Amino acid sequence: LIDTVLDILENYPPQSVKLLMNHIGTHDTPRILTVLGNDGEYKNDREWQSVFSLTPEQYKKGVNLLKIAAVLQYTLPGIPSLYYGDEAGLQGCGDPFCRAAYPWGKEDTELLEFYKKLGSFRRESNVFRSGEFIPVYANFGEIVYIRKGENSSVLVAVSRWHEETTVKIPPEFENAKIILGNKPSGDNLKLNPYGYTILELNKN
Repeated sequence: LIDTVLDILENYPPQSVKLLMNHIGTHDTPRILTVLGNDGEYKNDREWQSVFSLTPEQYKKGVNLLKIAAVLQYTLPGIPSLYYGDEAGLQGCGDPFCRAAYPWGKEDTELLEFYKKLGSFRRESNVFRSGEFIPVYANFGEIVYIRKGENSSVLVAVSRWHEETTVKIPPEFENAKIILGNKPSGDNLKLNPYGYTILELNKN
């Protein structure tokens, strides 16, 4: 993933990168929650797709992975473009089952609040408008990067593993403001199972 992002940043004009649509779901694709929760298995016949629903265990797994994807979507270069209902826990297989109405009154409120927090933070932080992208660490299933602006920097770390893991980060982030996730200890940052951390460091 880091290699792909760096390749895009190297080959696309910066004016285009700022306008790229970062989406993980559209009206032409199966619902991301269904894809993640059921390990990508959503291509059975239309009758099966019309009634398929994740089990509670699959739904929990899908939400855990969707939160990681959302953290990346909202902090990588480009503009997060949210397909309605993804933030509310909407499920669905292929077209037309991915186009159900927004679940008014039946939203996954915990997931919805998570998206609201991401959106508010992105809107309030200038680093996502034109901040530099600096890769810090990448291993299979683990990614750490920094978005650096003139007056502040934001560190983003995610792990898609179901066990706790520790990643190395620049030690100056030890006392940074915690937006999501855990507080570092020196240059060590523990990530929870299916974990994510966002830290903000201001110069002022």
